[in-house]
Amino acid sequence: MTETRPGLRRPARLVDIAELAGVSTKSVSRVLNEEAYVAPAMRDRVLAAVKELSYVGDAAATGLRTRRSGLIGLIIPDVRNGYFALLTRAIEERLASTSPTLLLGDSDEEAIQEERYLRTFRQQHVDGLIVLPSGAASLPDAVSEIPTVIVDRTVPSVRKIADHVLAGNRRAAERLVGHLVKHHGLSQVALVAGRTTVSNVRDRRSGYNRAISAGGLDPYITVGHATPDDAAAGAFELFRTMTPPFGVFATNNRMFWGAMAAIARLGLHVPRDVLVTTIDSIGEATVTGLKPTQGVIPVQSVAAKAMRLLAERADDPTLPPRHESVDIDIEYGTTCGCIPLTTPLMMGPVSV
Repeated sequence: MTETRPGLRRPARLVDIAELAGVSTKSVSRVLNEEAYVAPAMRDRVLAAVKELSYVGDAAATGLRTRRSGLIGLIIPDVRNGYFALLTRAIEERLASTSPTLLLGDSDEEAIQEERYLRTFRQQHVDGLIVLPSGAASLPDAVSEIPTVIVDRTVPSVRKIADHVLAGNRRAAERLVGHLVKHHGLSQVALVAGRTTVSNVRDRRSGYNRAISAGGLDPYITVGHATPDDAAAGAFELFRTMTPPFGVFATNNRMFWGAMAAIARLGLHVPRDVLVTTIDSIGEATVTGLKPTQGVIPVQSVAAKAMRLLAERADDPTLPPRHESVDIDIEYGTTCGCIPLTTPLMMGPVSV
């Protein structure tokens, strides 16, 4: 009896398939490469051996033959963000029909982490990259070597050399803040914002400023927050200086939950005392019964445009950089009072 040892099983090789099927390794290669003029009986023996041995092939060897890895790299800033999760799903669904494998990296909004993923994806010779950038130094090198689409935000190093798909953040922010000022008649609207080193946060802040200026109002701003806890602390100090009823525009869902935590800590009610708006997908809010008033970026449109630009760049690397935009849809809900609650909502303890 052959002694079995603990540990990992060695993956099956062509020689193992050939031995089990009783044919040469060349014959196995011909079957696996779907070459013509292979006897049906031999093909059946080889495929049966492949199934029995759970053979999965050698992607590196296949890549050498086809000069394609069958891999697409995607780098997102935060997998916990509902919008980024929905975008990843939309991209993966579009890849399924063409069979490439999606490699996912979460940069956690850190350029150093993004650098690691870019290095790994370049080493893997991915066929394309979709990047929501945090500012890695090697990103221009990746763009020059690999078909790449920059999505959601941009950085100066690739603004003029890469294909982009960006949302209309400035216009959406202006509409949301203008809604609070014009429709609800508020004279005070606060901005709770993330890091302005991120281009879409800057655009959303710009839209806020334009709406506040158009209404002849004073700005109330807390900015530069990386986490919901940071945002909650900044919002708490800011909201203490404001007189209800007042409005809030949060630049993304993490800032939204930070603002909601500050509102709860101050004992205020939504939407009686505070009317809240944001941009992003706030999927978690359905658990609380809230329907946020928010700007929703159409992920299917973003994914479709990104995949088209990626395919066109792969077909013709000499194309000039293209910039495409998508409009942000505005959904009105309970947090601004456009859809009424039966009683004003006072948030209980909020985990952020």
